[in-house]
Amino acid sequence: MYPARVERKVRETPTVTSLYLRSPLPREPSPGQFVMVWLPGGEEVPMSVSGWKRGVLRISVAGVGETTRKLQGLEKGDYVGIKGPFGRGFQLGEGPHLLVGGGTGMAPLIFACHRLRGERVKVLVGAKTGSELLFVREAERAGAEVEVATEDGTEGRRGLVTDLLEEELRERWTVLGCGPEGMLARVVRMALARGRRVQVSLERYMKCGFGICGSCVLDPKGLRVCTDGPVFEGRSLLGTDFGKLARDACGRKLPLATEKIF
Repeated sequence: MYPARVERKVRETPTVTSLYLRSPLPREPSPGQFVMVWLPGGEEVPMSVSGWKRGVLRISVAGVGETTRKLQGLEKGDYVGIKGPFGRGFQLGEGPHLLVGGGTGMAPLIFACHRLRGERVKVLVGAKTGSELLFVREAERAGAEVEVATEDGTEGRRGLVTDLLEEELRERWTVLGCGPEGMLARVVRMALARGRRVQVSLERYMKCGFGICGSCVLDPKGLRVCTDGPVFEGRSLLGTDFGKLARDACGRKLPLATEKIF
């Protein structure tokens, strides 16, 4: 565990805050990897890396629970504990690249967008409403072409980000995706049906972050999201409970929560 000092905080949307943390991590993170963040007096939670520059790590926190709301309340000079980076990130090989993000799934994708600067990149961003669109302007500044979709039509196309994907798959993109699992299941099916290479980063409940507890396992293949992922080649997820079942904090299997596909 390494001490990390809050250098800066930025309110990205009404529900997402980015924290810039200075910490001596043992190695530089890659897009798609995650860190375990410990709030003194609280619990340890996994957080995708949304940026890294000269020893400063960025995480983008959605206030969905007690710990994440406390993280959002930190100020410059406060400290947290950091472990990592963990997991398998995106393989940024042959392009061009099409990045498909739903909600806070844009966090690892904006990191990938910066690493792909200078190459042809297009980003499809989805959210429930325009105020919740994440990292749109930053992706444009990084040189990517950007299209957005919102459920209520307040910005971009009215509908789902996968509606935009349907049209884009006519081109030979390498697809990278992150967002709600229901959305990702559709992204994988659509991309594979068109013969496109697709990688997706999964957001599942994790306790340990390094493969011991089994809370994030995808059955029946026994794939551990924290070590075998969180980024998976789409084809490797076929035949698992991806997009169908999730696990709670006790490890019990539950139907994947019914949610909109951004």
